[in-house]
Amino acid sequence: MQQASQSGSDTLARVAFGLVALVWGLMVFGASVRVHGAGLACPDWPLCFGRVVPEIDFGVFFEFGHRVVAGCVSLVYLGIGAAIFRQGRSSAVKGVWALGLFVLGVQVVLGGLTVLELLAEWTVTSHLLAGNTFCLTVLVLALSLRAERVPSIMPAAVGRGHRALGALVALALLAQLALGGLVSSSHAGLVCPSWPTCAGSVWFPTFAGLVGLQLAHRLLAYTLGGLVVGLFAVSASNPTLRAPAGLMVGLVLLQLALGVGNVLLRLPVEVTLAHTGVAAFLVLATTWFNWRALRAPLALAEPAADLVEAR
Repeated sequence: MQQASQSGSDTLARVAFGLVALVWGLMVFGASVRVHGAGLACPDWPLCFGRVVPEIDFGVFFEFGHRVVAGCVSLVYLGIGAAIFRQGRSSAVKGVWALGLFVLGVQVVLGGLTVLELLAEWTVTSHLLAGNTFCLTVLVLALSLRAERVPSIMPAAVGRGHRALGALVALALLAQLALGGLVSSSHAGLVCPSWPTCAGSVWFPTFAGLVGLQLAHRLLAYTLGGLVVGLFAVSASNPTLRAPAGLMVGLVLLQLALGVGNVLLRLPVEVTLAHTGVAAFLVLATTWFNWRALRAPLALAEPAADLVEAR
């Protein structure tokens, strides 16, 4: 019976991890819709030109294809939920799945509003944030399903500082995603045409309007990079946190390089899509770090008296 339960958890976990990859690909596909100017190739929603299956041209291929893949994601997620409840998984797993279902519903509505509101900045940015939130929720679900197997070796204890810094990085990353969405949807990617300055020899010409938005995006990127490097420095010696922290620092450095490339190369499609993909991957790596940090036992601080005696 235990082996059957473990086998079911393994299968569901593999499906959930596969869905994480599919949702990540869907977000990159969504960015390709935007960079190819196909966001309104289907001017109505949920149909496309009033049809379930429209005639396909270049723009419709991207926009309608994005909808089809999104529909497949929804069906797979509902299938995972059916298996979770049929197999009587833990209440924690059911709760994570239910949260993901709510986020998925919000994402579907935002996708429709993005079209109906003619690519308004608030809908595009909210759609981006909800998509990343759904993807990280599916990752937490996959990790939780995998953790339901026979318990493995107890993870190494972590400090409260690890948890606090991991949460701070997550909050900074959320803010950076929002700024990135606003920069993209407001077409502010090249309002500062040079780097590291904004315009020629001028670093901060103004913090108003689109230039201010672009500068805020850059400054928060540098801050986020510093936080992630600091997180890696304090986590590198911890067996529980070393792998996700190392992945995070690699991704944030790559993301900074792609951001610079976007400016210097004038927003080429390939670099723009890579920038979106790495950002989503960084969200997943940050989620992995925080999931491990929250599940690991807390390290107990030595009493002050003991420290005095040791000296």
